Amino acid sequence: MKKEIVSKAIKGTWILTVASFVSELLSAIYRIPLQNIVGDRGYFIYQQVYPLYGIFSVLALTGLPVVFSKMFAQQENQPARNKLFKVLFFTLLVCTVSLTVILWGSSRAIATFMGDPSLYLEIRTVSLAFLLVPFEATLRGAFQSDLNMGPSAISQLLEQLLRILLIIVAAVLFGKGLIDIYKMGALANSGAFVGGVVAVVVLAVTFFRRERNVFVDASEIKVKLERGFGLEIVLIVFFTGITIFYQFIDSFSMIRLLMHSGMSLPQAEISKGIFDRAQPLIQLGIVISVSFISTIMPQLKKRNQGDEHNQLIRRMTRVCLTLAIAETAGLIALMPDINTMLFTDSQGSVALAIYMCSIFLVSTINLLIAVTSGDSSKNMAKLILFILSMICKIFLNVLLVPRFYIAGAAVATVVSELVILLGLLVVYHSDLKFLVLRVSFVLKTVLAGAIMALSVRAIEQLFVHFVFLTRKTSILINLILIPVGIVIFVFLVWQFRLLSKKEWEILPLGKKLTKIMKIEDK
Repeated sequence: MKKEIVSKAIKGTWILTVASFVSELLSAIYRIPLQNIVGDRGYFIYQQVYPLYGIFSVLALTGLPVVFSKMFAQQENQPARNKLFKVLFFTLLVCTVSLTVILWGSSRAIATFMGDPSLYLEIRTVSLAFLLVPFEATLRGAFQSDLNMGPSAISQLLEQLLRILLIIVAAVLFGKGLIDIYKMGALANSGAFVGGVVAVVVLAVTFFRRERNVFVDASEIKVKLERGFGLEIVLIVFFTGITIFYQFIDSFSMIRLLMHSGMSLPQAEISKGIFDRAQPLIQLGIVISVSFISTIMPQLKKRNQGDEHNQLIRRMTRVCLTLAIAETAGLIALMPDINTMLFTDSQGSVALAIYMCSIFLVSTINLLIAVTSGDSSKNMAKLILFILSMICKIFLNVLLVPRFYIAGAAVATVVSELVILLGLLVVYHSDLKFLVLRVSFVLKTVLAGAIMALSVRAIEQLFVHFVFLTRKTSILINLILIPVGIVIFVFLVWQFRLLSKKEWEILPLGKKLTKIMKIEDK
């Protein structure tokens, strides 16, 4: 592979990573004023319908664009890509219009099942966003297949900014008494549609400046499709949005289970709201793996064309897992401080710390699903693992939530994710050898994360021994200890020789680090 292609792949990864990181950071930040203005009940009502938006986000931003990028990259010429574009677009259009009609018509029944019949207006508002999926998914997939991540990044940021603006406007209107709590929820969730429209305009204008012959008749052109690509699409969507499906189960079960344990409805709603604090943090952590996958997928079609393609996939996989372990360990170590900084108090920090294990688990699952996506013979095994995981989550929620409350729900999610991860490692044991992910590499990386977490936690305990933990002090602690944790982890990765020089260079400022630490190829 030419150096220019490798450089473009790495650059594309970090463009999308930065855009996704900023997008998810904004998603985490807006929840603070939202909770402060609308209160715990308003935040709970907004979060109950959020999994529906999460499904839209998976379809339009991550899951479908990733698999579509691979499909576009497999085509032998531009006319074939154009024909595939049309086929995907119109197929999705039929599906999403049908889905919107179903959600709109059954919104009252869904709201009742969620525990509050008045949520139907929010459900109807979110359902409109699904009409935009054909536009966003196909356009982003086309750009990402060429490793052109710029349009996806810009449109994603604009979409998120407009969505957050409408959420804050809705919260302010509610705070001034101009609208009731359910209209607030509906207006806040309308941001998904409004922001999506702007994203579609940006993507379409950029795309049609480059491609003017997409809708030219190409009936005689043959489109190259792998066998079983339909099931592959389903699996990529399921696994990319796996945390959303766990949230769905929690939305429909946790309130009743918490009340069964003796809580009143208001107490249960507050507890669920505290549990939902984990969602923006997990989304933020998983963003890096999704961005790496967006770049890895188009390269998979070339796996058999030479060892250089395998090396690129291998390097990105190792770097991604290293970062996922670092994120997970850091968030666990600083959870009381991060919780207080973002949400004013440290309630539920133990449950949230347990929940943070999902970052490493889901990142690893997503990578394995992406790397093995070319083997359609075992797709049914993946689907079975996904179903078993959902059943496990439901069973463990029923078993653990009444006894351990939100900590039980966090354990249920982590164990359910382990079911999938261990199952994938068993099913694809022989197929993953080309990644060269030795047990020693994983154990040393986990050890580096554990040492960093324990070190940071020890320093944090010294701080809280002298100062009372408030939002102001937690901000100061985080500003000091996050850089300290990064330095400790980078030192340990270097000391354990976990990454090669080329792998270090994938990281931001990686080339400078290799010079400073005098890192050479193994």
